[in-house]
Amino acid sequence: MPTKYSIDGRLLEGFELRGMPVAEFSKSADAEGIRGASKTVLNEAFRDVRPLKNEVAERLWELWKEIDEMAKSFEPFRLDLSDGLRVHDWLKARREGTVYSVVVRPDDSDSGQALSR
Repeated sequence: MPTKYSIDGRLLEGFELRGMPVAEFSKSADAEGIRGASKTVLNEAFRDVRPLKNEVAERLWELWKEIDEMAKSFEPFRLDLSDGLRVHDWLKARREGTVYSVVVRPDDSDSGQALSR
């Protein structure tokens, strides 16, 4: 199991906290042009089968920090990170300073959830 201080450990903890599936993060990474971060590679790293390459791990960490910061900007509502390509589209719009839309709806199990439409 990755340690809580390793990049793969912090990634896994962040995915669990924000509700982003590993498979969807790998789609965001692919859209970002990060090679070597397929769902299989990530799952192997999270199970300690094979570690991530350093340069890949660093790029994934930078991508995750950007996703996490975007999610924090919507608090107390929860941003739906269940679609990696949509998340990447939001990141592109945020970087370019263009308008992107989300729909905020109440959610009984949480303080709310923001969904793209």
